[in-house]
Amino acid sequence: MRDDDLKLDNCVKCSDCNTACPVLKVYPDFSGPKALGPDMERFRREGVPSDSRWVEYCLGCHRCDVACPHGVNVSELIAKGKAQHPKSGRTALRDHWLARPSTLGKLCSSIAPVANAVLKLTPNRMLMSSFGEITAERKFPAYSSKAIRPAIANHGSRAALFFPGCYIRYNAPQVGQVVVKLLRLNGFSVNVAPDICCGMPALANGDTAQLTDCVERNVADMVQAVDRGAVIVTACTSCGYALKGDYSHLLAKHPTLAEAADRVSGATYDLAELLVELQDAGKLNDEFVVPRRRRLAYHAPCHMKSQGIGRPWLKLLRAVPGIEIEEIKADCCGMAGTYGFKNEKYGISMDIGRDLFRGILAFKPDLAVTECGSCQMQIEHGTHVKTVHPAQILYEAYKVGKPL
Repeated sequence: MRDDDLKLDNCVKCSDCNTACPVLKVYPDFSGPKALGPDMERFRREGVPSDSRWVEYCLGCHRCDVACPHGVNVSELIAKGKAQHPKSGRTALRDHWLARPSTLGKLCSSIAPVANAVLKLTPNRMLMSSFGEITAERKFPAYSSKAIRPAIANHGSRAALFFPGCYIRYNAPQVGQVVVKLLRLNGFSVNVAPDICCGMPALANGDTAQLTDCVERNVADMVQAVDRGAVIVTACTSCGYALKGDYSHLLAKHPTLAEAADRVSGATYDLAELLVELQDAGKLNDEFVVPRRRRLAYHAPCHMKSQGIGRPWLKLLRAVPGIEIEEIKADCCGMAGTYGFKNEKYGISMDIGRDLFRGILAFKPDLAVTECGSCQMQIEHGTHVKTVHPAQILYEAYKVGKPL
């Protein structure tokens, strides 16, 4: 019997997953993870027809997995249903491209000034809403023509391969450059991974073929660095969750790659996770200059919580003199990557984020901070509070420069 069969049979219908679901809290018509995951998987295996449209409303936040007391892989079962859900017309075309942010990133960054000008025009956003099923309420993040530069000339005592992810690579390369500098300041020689998506957007949009392609290419590339002794470093929690995840089932036809995926997973760190490890060992570079005083509202992304690594950025930034930082006690922000860009899901996305928006505004911070690029977009959209990556705050503490 397969391992996923055993996990499926562990479901005792306790509904803990439903209790943790952000969508179900604001949208009672949603079937909930229990029905869409283990219940529907049983129907699928028996060949019983079932209504699969509701799987499209799953955020992919993995809170159901964390909440399940019996280890049922609820989100993976929902993802299987999403991959089998039929799509057609404009929805199929939209989701096809949203599953390929690296392709869009390469195209738009190569003509960044033109692409950004076109994406900002209100008539074009209205046109995409009418014919492309992308909400006109959202503003697309600007694309950058700048590249993240590796730092292989820095002969640190340890090697790191930085995996930027599509958002940092194509939309926020300044964050990627800060990550490279932080690693160098802490004794790492740094190289940058090739521009291959982690696969999470493909998973979210039900494109298993694209997901498998991303996983196979990333594993084949990154295992070489791991075997040379490098650690893999991410600064996006969704990318980190993907690289640490158990994708062996996607590589079943390639046993060698499946074993390599385990080695990549074991060598992958979130940036803050790695720096806290240095901090605990007394090896973190803490030569901070006289800092600017900052009052920061922190949001912990769902995919960071799902990794089970605590709140490493809180620990790091609280060690910096002059920093006041508090975690806003709220659930998912509601953006979930491409989810919040879709016409039919925009209202749900904003309703989910409402408690977070209220908490940030009540705290009255100078800035909001979160590791996830889509969380950053959602917070700024819902509060108009400038939101940055916590790595930018930490780097600012090492060097007096232009304030954020």
